[in-house]
Amino acid sequence: MSVECLKFDLTMTASVSKEQYRLEQEAFVSNHEGTTPQAVIFTLLPTIFSIILAATTVEVLKKYIYTHKNMRVVVEFMLTIIPTILCCTILSEYIGSVCVIIILVSILNMSLVLLKKSNDLSLNITAEYLNKQPGTDKIPFITNFRALTNIITAICILAVDFHIFPRKFAKTEVFGYSLMDTGVGLFILANALVAPEVRDFSAYRQVSFLQTLTRNMSKCFRSCIPLLILGFGRFAVVEYIGYQKHITEYGVHWNFFITLAIVKLFTSMITSTISSKYSLLSGIWILCMHEYIMNTKDLKTLVLRDEPRDDFFSANREGLISIPGYVGLYFVGVAIGRFIHSTYHLHATSSINFNIKLSLFKVKGYYVGPLSLLNFKLFMISALIYFAILFCNFKISRRLANAGYCLWIVALTTALLSFLVFIQFLLELLNIISWPSDRGNVWIRYKMKMSKNLPVNLKKHVKSEKEENIEDVYRKSLEIFDAVNYNSLFFFLISNIMTGIVNMLMYTLYAKQSVALLILIIYMAVNILSVLILYRLKIPIKL
Repeated sequence: MSVECLKFDLTMTASVSKEQYRLEQEAFVSNHEGTTPQAVIFTLLPTIFSIILAATTVEVLKKYIYTHKNMRVVVEFMLTIIPTILCCTILSEYIGSVCVIIILVSILNMSLVLLKKSNDLSLNITAEYLNKQPGTDKIPFITNFRALTNIITAICILAVDFHIFPRKFAKTEVFGYSLMDTGVGLFILANALVAPEVRDFSAYRQVSFLQTLTRNMSKCFRSCIPLLILGFGRFAVVEYIGYQKHITEYGVHWNFFITLAIVKLFTSMITSTISSKYSLLSGIWILCMHEYIMNTKDLKTLVLRDEPRDDFFSANREGLISIPGYVGLYFVGVAIGRFIHSTYHLHATSSINFNIKLSLFKVKGYYVGPLSLLNFKLFMISALIYFAILFCNFKISRRLANAGYCLWIVALTTALLSFLVFIQFLLELLNIISWPSDRGNVWIRYKMKMSKNLPVNLKKHVKSEKEENIEDVYRKSLEIFDAVNYNSLFFFLISNIMTGIVNMLMYTLYAKQSVALLILIIYMAVNILSVLILYRLKIPIKL
């Protein structure tokens, strides 16, 4: 690609007025019918499989990576972010082939690692190591899920402005399934999975209702004010630069940040009144009432009908009327989070011993524990909800955030979590197999981690290992994923700012395919680098 070609794309359209181009953009992102739910799930699979590809590649290249600190990040970016960009754009019709290639390369990487190991390695370990990362309460597959949600959303909000982004992935106008429609729903659930209520298993209130309400509302207002500022700031910037406004998405003045703030406000009020152990019932009740009122009070017709937007309510009817749906979805997400934590941690201390015998590629062993159990449960929940959606013929509408849409988001979330649990399970097993073949050191390491009564000399040995910063061979979550989660809302804000800058500098509709791909890769590199620097410096940006 020549420099002249890039300049042409950046400076083209001198003959096209800003207003004319804005109308072209709005037409480009409007009136789409979406795709099938299977296509949406299928599109996300390469990103999930790329986690194990990146982890195994890092192990193969560990001699180079451990001597060059930033090489790991480069490998992770090339093997997770770039394939995701390609699968959302020019390779969207070849997802199956991409998945096969990723799986085959991952198997090849694992084979190369195993060839370096002892021909006969036998380990006795407890199930605890396989289920909980030492020294942290983070659950790796939830970290991966939240990061993937942010990354895919960030890619889509800029990619949709280019022709290389398939229109079937763009937001639907009324009813239907699409990749971009899942963004706000997955974001709500990603926040719910790590909400404080998820870890609250106390039987009784620790303080009075009034104290709880005051405390929650105080925290809520402090966190909502920045979101509201971002929301109204985004509206002002969009008006100023003349960026396209897909009015039927949220309304005239409304946007994602305002929705997030209002949902947070309502959920804080409700959790002050109702115990989090009733979150599933609360969520179902809110969704049922939302569906009932929309169908009996003509709210559905009001939102979907093409009527004038001459006051604040009518101008922002999509944003306002969808709020109860997102509130209900949040509480269902809290229930899923509580279910995951109870299953994951309840059995995490169980002492299930097993042997792994490695003779070249022959691995013999068995494992029945929380990851296997959780994987099965999440898969069954996803399958049951998905069949319920098909059997009951629910109409899916992101504009309404109706019961059908919320069920679809729950089914998609549990399906993705099920895949990610399986990926974590594989990485845990690979961690065990890939320890150095010095059996004595391996045995001491594991026994020291599991034993409660250690001799003094072994305790010193544990301390020295911590000082050496010994890590698992395979990280349970990638560093760039940890960085995105560390400042997730800031990452999304940077993505919005970068999207605005790109649209100010060029007319994206006229960009060539090669230029569009280059811009998307640079855009994601800047976004990732921004949060990676903050993550390494341990600087959280509270929004």
